[in-house]
Amino acid sequence: MSRATPPPGLAEAEDAARRHPGHPPHWLQFGLALNEAGQTAQALEAFINAATLDPGFAEAQYNCGVILYHQGELVAAAARYRAALARQPGFILARSNLGVTLEAMGETEAALGAYDEAIAADPNNPAPYWNKALLLLRNGKEEEGWRFYEWRWSAGKAGARREFPGKRPWLGGVALRGKTILLQAEQGLGDMIQFVRFIPLVKALGARVVLESFTPLTTLFGGVAGADLVVDVGGKLPRFDFYCPLMSLPLALGVTLARMPAPGAYLRAQPERVAVWGERLGPARRMRVGFVWKGNPRHEGDGVRSIKLELLRGLFGLDAEFISLQKDATDAERALLEEHGVRHVGHLLGDFADTAAVVEMCDQIISVDTSLAHLAGAMAKPVRVLLPARADWRWLKEGETTPWYPTARLLRGARQGQWEDVVRRAMEALAEEGR
Repeated sequence: MSRATPPPGLAEAEDAARRHPGHPPHWLQFGLALNEAGQTAQALEAFINAATLDPGFAEAQYNCGVILYHQGELVAAAARYRAALARQPGFILARSNLGVTLEAMGETEAALGAYDEAIAADPNNPAPYWNKALLLLRNGKEEEGWRFYEWRWSAGKAGARREFPGKRPWLGGVALRGKTILLQAEQGLGDMIQFVRFIPLVKALGARVVLESFTPLTTLFGGVAGADLVVDVGGKLPRFDFYCPLMSLPLALGVTLARMPAPGAYLRAQPERVAVWGERLGPARRMRVGFVWKGNPRHEGDGVRSIKLELLRGLFGLDAEFISLQKDATDAERALLEEHGVRHVGHLLGDFADTAAVVEMCDQIISVDTSLAHLAGAMAKPVRVLLPARADWRWLKEGETTPWYPTARLLRGARQGQWEDVVRRAMEALAEEGR
């Protein structure tokens, strides 16, 4: 979902709108400033004012659509995007966002049509290509989806693409035997955990594999099958012949969901770390359940995937030992955990080798869509993943199981923002297993 350009200062924009109440562009600028300041409800009012004064004001209608979409008002959002396109048919972001909204409404073919129309109108605009990639992947059309996923760089969804003068990028089709390839780190920690499963396939092509890793994962990744060397991002690199971003490997290798490698554990806890944490945690006398309830707040989708700790209160009454692995728990959250007798160790976790050791000592994991869910799945631990109604592409759009992690069970919300039923089903499943 694409947003408009950054606004002017809030005070100046409000002053202009108040002094010229009949001038739609001033209300648009005021709305942009309010939205930038996090005052989305007031921003929507300002955009509506602009659109009411001039129903053909395409940018005002578009910005109404953006906020309405994020409020879950999908039908109203689609109407606003269509109003913008009625006045300005070449408004590519409006057409691309209309596709996102239609997909969220379950109108997959109409969404695909909107993306294709946007691409035909402006073949150099990355937004519709990126949105089409997510639609294809979410619907299990991975062969075409992986090709469109390469637009992540142009769409600004994976940071800056790093290239190496004199070295060749690799996306398959070129023999690697006897060559050294650098697999580049990209995106988030969970993404890295999910995609290192493909390294043995690269190794099988006869290559020497150098894996670039984010520092919190480096020690854990030291045991990844097929990786000859693991280096930190920003560290000194050895000589290599080819390079490939880690999340381009499915495209390069021709991987499909039906041919998903590593069905079992492909990451393991280090015995020495397990021994340390065994001393800290002591013997388990009941079913031990590790959990987290929120992800990285800087992630653009975090407001959709994370939940409030209060929603998990009912879990803590079950006959189980609950262990919080949440690294950034607030004082209020830690007080709530203490009130319910929940052990909190998140602040003691140094890196993911520590986290893996705790996961190894748990019988079950409960996690929102964040790195712990991927780690538990990669270790073949039973994990229940709490998902919003419209989950990230990697979990597909429906189903309780995933070919990525056979030990995972996906608990999906019925409506965006409503988590009570998801938590209830997690409670019922744990209660049944604890009997």
